[in-house]
Amino acid sequence: IPPSEYIDGIQYAFQAYYISYALTKTVFYSLIITSVSAYFGYHVKGGAVEVGKASTKAVVQSSILILLANLILTRTILG
Repeated sequence: IPPSEYIDGIQYAFQAYYISYALTKTVFYSLIITSVSAYFGYHVKGGAVEVGKASTKAVVQSSILILLANLILTRTILG
């Protein structure tokens, strides 16, 4: 595919609404990641092993919450 056709296709399919949608999702995802990580970080007790376990739990829980948030946001915003 020639570059000119690719650029024309992008310009034809562009909708400014998608940018606001993506930025909204980014804000929600960042809030989830920072909140969950801070919660597990502040409530960890012990040494390096416990910190590693807490960070693993934070990553797993953040991933699950992001999947759920994606479902809810997509259904809410895009209908």
